Amino acid sequence: MPPSLRRLLGALGVLIFLLLYIIAVLNLRMLLPENLWLDLVYYIIFGILWVWPALLITKWGHRTSRM
Repeated sequence: MPPSLRRLLGALGVLIFLLLYIIAVLNLRMLLPENLWLDLVYYIIFGILWVWPALLITKWGHRTSRM
């Protein structure tokens, strides 16, 4: 796979992942009771958790082909 195509697919993968992640986090939040401290902890945790999957997708997009 050409590097430019791999980078494009990686970028699209991150965008699609983030869109689905945000939708899932917001829908999950609606199931929890309203509480300021719960909101704070919830959004701190889920605001950090997206980094690792996005990093893996980005690393895949920048990896060179092994031929």
